[in-house]
Amino acid sequence: MKLTVTKEFTFDCAHMLSYHEGLCSNLHGHTYRLEVTALKYELINEGSSEGMILDFGDLKRIVKESVLDKFDHSFLFWERGCDAEREIAATIEKHGMRIVRLKDRPTAENIAVFIINTLNEHLKDSPINIVKVRLYETPTSYAEVKNYV
Repeated sequence: MKLTVTKEFTFDCAHMLSYHEGLCSNLHGHTYRLEVTALKYELINEGSSEGMILDFGDLKRIVKESVLDKFDHSFLFWERGCDAEREIAATIEKHGMRIVRLKDRPTAENIAVFIINTLNEHLKDSPINIVKVRLYETPTSYAEVKNYV
């Protein structure tokens, strides 16, 4: 039997899509809504966690430590982006503000993949896997990545 739990989070950050031919090539921000789904094959049958696959508080802590503490109120920066993007990131960093350096362009799709990979790396020695991340960039638009084992 496969059991899953999902928890929802929000965070705010800015980005720009270098080389994009639309408005998103400009610096702008979003309030992202993130849904994280964890899978485990059996319930915990002992202690205070009996009947759970993962305590929602533990999932919250894992997501906060691995993702939210880095992303929230940061500038997501593509290290191969245009000169303006790299200069903005350098200026922000110079003034002690937060940036997140990404190897891929900060699209909703790439951010979702980055998040699921980051969370699963954090959980690599655990019987729990993050099997789905849904990242809303706007209230009506999201990217979703699934990683069922």
